[in-house]
Amino acid sequence: MWKVICVSGVLFAALNAHAIEFVQTEQFVTETNGVLIEETWISAENVTISGEALDDLFTVSTLLDLRGVFMGDVWGGGDSVSADGVFNVNLRLIGRTVQVSGTLNGSLIAMGNTVKIDPTATIEKSMICIGESVVTEGTIRGDVRIFAQNVTLNGEFAGDVSIAAQEVVILPGTIIGGNLTYTAPKELVLSPAVTLGGELTRTFETAPAKQLLKPNLISHFMFGLAALVTGLVFIGLFPRYSGGSFHALNRSRGVCMLIGFAALFMLPITAFILLFTFIGTPLSILLFLFYLILLYLSKIIVALTLGSALLLRKEFNKQKAAAPLALGLLIIYALTAFVAASMLINILIVITGLGALLIGLFKKPVLIIQTPDAVKKTN
Repeated sequence: MWKVICVSGVLFAALNAHAIEFVQTEQFVTETNGVLIEETWISAENVTISGEALDDLFTVSTLLDLRGVFMGDVWGGGDSVSADGVFNVNLRLIGRTVQVSGTLNGSLIAMGNTVKIDPTATIEKSMICIGESVVTEGTIRGDVRIFAQNVTLNGEFAGDVSIAAQEVVILPGTIIGGNLTYTAPKELVLSPAVTLGGELTRTFETAPAKQLLKPNLISHFMFGLAALVTGLVFIGLFPRYSGGSFHALNRSRGVCMLIGFAALFMLPITAFILLFTFIGTPLSILLFLFYLILLYLSKIIVALTLGSALLLRKEFNKQKAAAPLALGLLIIYALTAFVAASMLINILIVITGLGALLIGLFKKPVLIIQTPDAVKKTN
């Protein structure tokens, strides 16, 4: 019955959700009179949008040219990315080269090897740029944060500007209305032709103080409690799958770690490659979501196996899974509370649990041991 309810709920949500158009092609080009009405996801070799997009846009391509009018959020990625249109909400770009020369009524986040904000660009809200070389010559009304190797400023900035780089150049004629804060090996000397409304402050990178325990232990163990609830629900809904993964980890730890190590890298790579295949974006998104779910559930299986071993329980028992799961999670979250050991322990848990879950997914279902009371109820 619960399966029917779940399927019915998914179908109901799908029928009532707003439409999304998925496009997989070699070239995607819209003319100036073209209109994208629905939320659109595009995967193509070349993408040129000169018309209007009324909803959010997500696109991945080698050459991406955005020169139209965009009413929703825009997310774009590619080798060469150009944004010369009008963006009424927010713009998020990533690529080898990113060039922005249009009008943004929202904020901008740009990441790339080279990021260039042309003199014609106008950004009404904040801007964040991350790259090897960042050149900003436009007009930005909000605050600006830049992280790069080389930074060149030659525009108008109404808010505060924060820069972390190896080399910072502020060209004459630059106008900064707020404060200029920078982190760089060399001291920055401003030209008299640079207008600075606030203060010039140089900050220095300091090594973080070494901590034995994580700063917020209460939140850390609250996440452990949430994992316990999630694990009990998972075991209750999928007892055979949980049992199969449990037995796989008990009997073949080495194989689980080997498969988990391979899957840790291969699953996201496969999801990315699917973006550029005939199957396209939908399957890529589903595979990536499946990957994230398995990463979280990996600690559930490892904790269940660890707790069962400490309680000397060699078989999986759905009705008695709460105690070993709680004990295993308590040990895991207690060990990961130590900062020095947290990363290594989490990596081992993810690799081991991921492999066990993948083996359990394709393994023949195991017998679920029931208590005598449960057997009487079934009879």
